[in-house]
Amino acid sequence: MNVADITRQQIGANILMSLGAHELGALTKEGRAIGLTFKARILPFTKSGKRSPRPRIMRVTIELNALDYYDVRVIYAAREEIATHYETQNIDVQQLPKILFALDYDGSEVLNSRVL
Repeated sequence: MNVADITRQQIGANILMSLGAHELGALTKEGRAIGLTFKARILPFTKSGKRSPRPRIMRVTIELNALDYYDVRVIYAAREEIATHYETQNIDVQQLPKILFALDYDGSEVLNSRVL
């Protein structure tokens, strides 16, 4: 098993389905698998700071770092730039599914604090 498969199993199918995850693949660096990447349907913030009523396709990357923790990044294309919706580092395996599930939220904050 590679890092992407193990990470996918640690997250769980229910969490991935809640995000509308698709196009799952291995995140590689210098020809070596270092994590998992997928596209997800997440409600972005508008320019006014409120949640958009329509989801946007965002790229989620989950990288296993040198400390054996996960770094999570959620990005999307906004016009001709890459916008970061959420980013965190050094998440342990118990927190990873909760962090991802908390992204599926329509409140005024990026993460649903009731899930965390």
